[in-house]
Amino acid sequence: MAPPLAFRHVPTHTRVMEHAADLSHLERTFPLQGGLSGALVVGFGAVLLIEGTVLHLWIASRSETWAWAITALNVATLVWLWREYRAGTRSRLSVGKEHVEVVIGNRIRVRFARSNIASAEPATWRSVPDLPPPEYLNTAKPLEPNVTLVLEEPVEARLALGMRRRYARIDIRVEEPTAVLAALDVPTASGQSRS
Repeated sequence: MAPPLAFRHVPTHTRVMEHAADLSHLERTFPLQGGLSGALVVGFGAVLLIEGTVLHLWIASRSETWAWAITALNVATLVWLWREYRAGTRSRLSVGKEHVEVVIGNRIRVRFARSNIASAEPATWRSVPDLPPPEYLNTAKPLEPNVTLVLEEPVEARLALGMRRRYARIDIRVEEPTAVLAALDVPTASGQSRS
């Protein structure tokens, strides 16, 4: 005979997964492309390593203290270069229910309301300005962007070393530009001009 009150045991990880599935429509994250490439980091690292070794040996005959100081500076630069590369591989565009966030490694973080997006459209090589205006951010460098976000009001971005700057247009490069445009669900500039 079954007990009068039967409880169904649901493992904790199942409840967490069900909860995450319920929230999946609230935020989508897209990895951004561009920034430092692995080959460029390896090239800079090799140059720093060779140059640091030669400089250390050359200066060590004159001053061992200065030689080790320069070597420590080169090691710190190599560590910074590696950390910047690793952070850059986690660059992302997060599209939430009410906000959009663009994170470019340790260099740039900008968050703004979705309602502040005036238009979002595919970017082409012609849409990238030759001389970028002060309120323009191209996160895809050295690649060409494939999505352009134009904002109604400039937003403040947090840069490296705590600096701040305002941007009104943000160009990004993603693997699936149509998915980003669908997630943003805002009118394109060409669609606005027709109406």
